Amino acid sequence: MNAESRPVPVERFLLRAVGRTDVGAQRTQNEDAMYYDDFLGVYVVCDGMGGHASGQVASDIAIRTIVHSLKTGDPPPAPGQDQLVAAMKAANAAVFQRSLTDPTCHGMGTTAVGLRFEENIVHVCHCGDSRAYLLRQGQLQQITRDHSLRNLYQDRPDLIGTLGPATSNVIIRAVGLDASVEIEHNTMAPEHNDIFLLCCDGLSDLVDDWMIREIMTSGDSLEVVAENLIRAANNNGGTDNITVVLTQTFVDPLWLPPSPYPPQLQRY
Repeated sequence: MNAESRPVPVERFLLRAVGRTDVGAQRTQNEDAMYYDDFLGVYVVCDGMGGHASGQVASDIAIRTIVHSLKTGDPPPAPGQDQLVAAMKAANAAVFQRSLTDPTCHGMGTTAVGLRFEENIVHVCHCGDSRAYLLRQGQLQQITRDHSLRNLYQDRPDLIGTLGPATSNVIIRAVGLDASVEIEHNTMAPEHNDIFLLCCDGLSDLVDDWMIREIMTSGDSLEVVAENLIRAANNNGGTDNITVVLTQTFVDPLWLPPSPYPPQLQRY
């Protein structure tokens, strides 16, 4: 007797992450913040803006709010909205509210880029120019696109020059600058031995993608790779704070997919 087959889920993944942050060679204060949690499957990097203390306040509020929201489910996501998007929107509200009530924090904001793993899916969310990269089978790919004035002008040639010169560090979207913000959200399927890199522009502005790939494919441990990425940025001037979070995926060797046949019809 033949039993009707059932879909077999794809492999489940184990996650391992390493994070490093550095003030850089020319700054006195670190306005970046990061969070990584292999149990939750959540990884976030924020790069504060606003100068001196306020940038640090913005990134710290954002990280704390995102983590709290993901752990408690408060506020709950809107229908069809991913939890990380809801958490980043909550962070936007918290940062913006602080900027309204604290004169020393007026106009502050922060970029944000994050990953949330959900069994067979990776949710990639970002706002600003902090980036996510994927190293898969030796090939490095940027999987976020900067919310920069330069990219806006590429998309809308009719606007060129109307909002000022498109220098590399001008962004058009960030967490906390306005009462509401759009968070870009995409999904993808992970594979065994993927390595995801989250970083602020303190790395991506100073280290070319080909060099990032060379460091990430060196065969070194994640700890050494993270340190070497920061060292490369500092060797190229270290003009900004540098933060990296590396996350590697592994197929769980102890996880077996359910049998496609009911127990009483198990084939031998």
